[in-house]
Amino acid sequence: MEEIIHVIKEYAGTGWLLVLYLIALVYLLIREKDRRARMMLVYLPLAVIVVFLLPPVYRLYSALEQTDTYYRFLWLIPMSVTMIYAGLKAAVRLKGGLRYAGYAVLCAVIILGGSCVYNNENVLAAENRQHVPHEVIDICDYLLAENDGNQIKVAFPSNLVQFVRQYTTKIDMPYGRDMLVAQWDYWNEVYDVMEKPEVICAKDLAKAIKDTYCNYVVLDPTHEIDGDLADYGLEKVGTVDGFPIYRNPDMYKDE
Repeated sequence: MEEIIHVIKEYAGTGWLLVLYLIALVYLLIREKDRRARMMLVYLPLAVIVVFLLPPVYRLYSALEQTDTYYRFLWLIPMSVTMIYAGLKAAVRLKGGLRYAGYAVLCAVIILGGSCVYNNENVLAAENRQHVPHEVIDICDYLLAENDGNQIKVAFPSNLVQFVRQYTTKIDMPYGRDMLVAQWDYWNEVYDVMEKPEVICAKDLAKAIKDTYCNYVVLDPTHEIDGDLADYGLEKVGTVDGFPIYRNPDMYKDE
């Protein structure tokens, strides 16, 4: 049960919205007369909560999945809808100007119960309209121009991978964001030689690029490499925003 309590604490954030939801749930349990509303906003969420709190369910889930995703059960609970619905029903019972005061208090309580998302360290100012790092745009545009806009496969440094798909669907990659989640413990040939070692082995990376039929590989300029990819069959085509780019000529032999 301690593990489940820990999941709830991690999910609760400031905790106030969770308290507000429970108040709304109890209020609707007592006051709501509409059978359909009670089913959707009271009975079904209560069933989900009961199942979520059962230790045998947690143990079964742990045997099948990573436990750090157990909180997703709580996504099935319509917390926002329940709080708004219950708050409005309570405010409607007031008369005259008190009703509008109730609306205002409801909004204030919900807003103040959360935290400002822009204070999160992971929220960064957008560099452009696409909201992706400018070097991703420059590199992708460069590579697509080199290939007349045709579909290509490119190995990117891990710090750029998650942004490439946001910008274009015309560039495939040998590995994606899934490789960046350590607990998933996925294996990929290119990632294994390009990101794991402190010093990249040029020979191993060139082999991985060819084995996975990549058109290009983009190197992180801060990542040291032992050897020259050109010595192992790859061609340097340029440097964009400091990122060296190598071409796999094997993918263009029929041109």
